[in-house]
Amino acid sequence: MTLLETHLEQISLSSVAIAELPFPTPKIFTNALLHSHDITALIRDTEAHERALFTLAEPERGSHPSAASLARRSTVHGMNGTGDRYGNGNGLMRSQKPRSAVATLLGGELGEQIRKEGAKEGKERGEIDVNLLLKGAEKLCSVYPIAGAAERIVSLRSRYEQLNSSIARYESKVSRQMAQLAKMNKHNDGDEDFDDGDDEALEEEDANAAEGQGEIHVTEEDIRREDDEIRELEKKKRQLEDRVKGMERDLGGLLR
Repeated sequence: MTLLETHLEQISLSSVAIAELPFPTPKIFTNALLHSHDITALIRDTEAHERALFTLAEPERGSHPSAASLARRSTVHGMNGTGDRYGNGNGLMRSQKPRSAVATLLGGELGEQIRKEGAKEGKERGEIDVNLLLKGAEKLCSVYPIAGAAERIVSLRSRYEQLNSSIARYESKVSRQMAQLAKMNKHNDGDEDFDDGDDEALEEEDANAAEGQGEIHVTEEDIRREDDEIRELEKKKRQLEDRVKGMERDLGGLLR
């Protein structure tokens, strides 16, 4: 017992000596080391793309640690309930999965939509939302300027709208031609119920050409000509679709 009292007395004396030591006042960088400051606040005249590199994105849903995990981390590693012995929450930041600056700039919703579009395969991949990619490209170019990128985005958007309009027009024309051909075949087979007045889907020039005629005379040559026109329109439609896919590949290269 005497030996234990000796040790306790020595510990007490050491504690008093430590408490009376003259510690210097905090220096210029002491608070910067002990507290979590935005690094861009310590750097003058930062650009938007530089700030993006040091900006953390909002944590994804379901990525928050559980209360039990935080309690255990607080007990084992820290003394202030934050999981970090210095009180700045860096332990919590390290536990989260880091995200790139591009993902931060695109934002959660837009980035998630682009990832979903990129994950598609086969035919679904050809139906990518070009407007969505253009919107993401504009957002990135506003922070990371690329020479000529803004003009190219405007050109691609205009080209995409023109191609969409052309595809819709040709699809409508193919449908009208097929309906006309079906009625011609029906009439050619001797169906007396055929009435050219009921064909509202025919082109205006066809209606004007048929106006004033009491009877429509259809020959094999007319049917072959209609078939050729339909095939030609379908060929143009495929070419336009190929151009749209090429534009999507250009957009993918721009985003990379």
